[in-house]
Amino acid sequence: MAKQKPKGESAREVTRDVLRQAGEPLHSKEIAKRVLASGRCRSLSGKTPEASVAALLAVGSKPGGPFKRVDKGIFTLADQPAQSGNGEAAQPADRKAGSKGKREQQAATQSA
Repeated sequence: MAKQKPKGESAREVTRDVLRQAGEPLHSKEIAKRVLASGRCRSLSGKTPEASVAALLAVGSKPGGPFKRVDKGIFTLADQPAQSGNGEAAQPADRKAGSKGKREQQAATQSA
């Protein structure tokens, strides 16, 4: 009978805890660094744990998932409001409040 390695917590659970403790959105590399530093997750022992965490965050940020993408590579918990440093809700840098997207602009010019 082969010996079984003691299992750690899932990467998703540890990532949730890291974001909950941070209380603010973090870059995926910083999240991966904190997850690895915690030593609670044995499944991230490969050559590219940062890529594994980034993939976990990308998949988990789809609708109904536990994470929310705030900006490129920056994530927070879905049930936690995304705050920027000044206390206001963060917006992605490429879209400013009140600006129209490319399709909205095309539709407006075609209908005019």
